[in-house]
Amino acid sequence: MTASPTHDTAASTKSHKADPLHQDPNPSINDEAAEDRLHALRHYLLRNIRYHTRRAALFAQWHKLTAFVGVFFGSTAAMSFLFSDTPTAASIMAAIVALFSAIDLVVGTAAKEAQHMELRRRWIALQKRFEVEGLTSDIQQTLRSIEMDEPAELSVVEMQAHNDATLALLGDDGRKELLQIPLKKRIIGQFMNIDTSSITKAPTPDGAPAATSS
Repeated sequence: MTASPTHDTAASTKSHKADPLHQDPNPSINDEAAEDRLHALRHYLLRNIRYHTRRAALFAQWHKLTAFVGVFFGSTAAMSFLFSDTPTAASIMAAIVALFSAIDLVVGTAAKEAQHMELRRRWIALQKRFEVEGLTSDIQQTLRSIEMDEPAELSVVEMQAHNDATLALLGDDGRKELLQIPLKKRIIGQFMNIDTSSITKAPTPDGAPAATSS
C-alpha cells in the first residue's frame, strides 16, 4: 500500500488538501489504487482521533495540575499565614496559586478539553461508520462537517498523531515511516506552532535519512 497523506511530508496537516478524499471523491474499490486510498483514509481518521486524544489529555492534566497547586499551596499559605510570624512565605504561595489559576482561566483548559473530547468522539463515530458502510457520500459529507469545526492545529502534535496512527495500522513495519521529533520540539510544540521543516523520517538501513517530498 502507498503511504497515507502524512507519510510523504513532515509538514502535512489535517486540512482539506491533505486528506485522501480530496484526491478522488468517488474511488472504486476494484483497483489497487482505490485500496491505497481507503488505507490512507483509515490512517487519516485514526490520525485525527489520536490528535484530539493527545490535546484533550494535555488540557486535562493541566487542569488537574492547577487544582493540585490550588489545594496544596493554598492550604500551605493559610497555615503559614496563621502560624508564622512572617507573611512572606504565605504571600509567595498565594501568588503561585493566583498565577496558575489565572493561566487556567485565560486558556480555558476545561473548555478546550471538552472541545477536543467531542471532536474525538465524532471522529471515532465516523471511523466506525466507515468500517461498516465503506466510503459513501454521506460519510464524505460528515467528514467535511467535522473538518469545518476543527480548531487551528499544532504541527508537532499532528506529527505525533501521524506516528501513533502509523504504528497502530502497520505495527513494527511502520517504524520506518515514523517522524523523528526532537524532545525540545515535542515540548514546545504542545503550546505553539514552530518550524518543523527539519523533522524527517527515521534513517534508512544504509544510514541515509528517509526521503521526503513536499
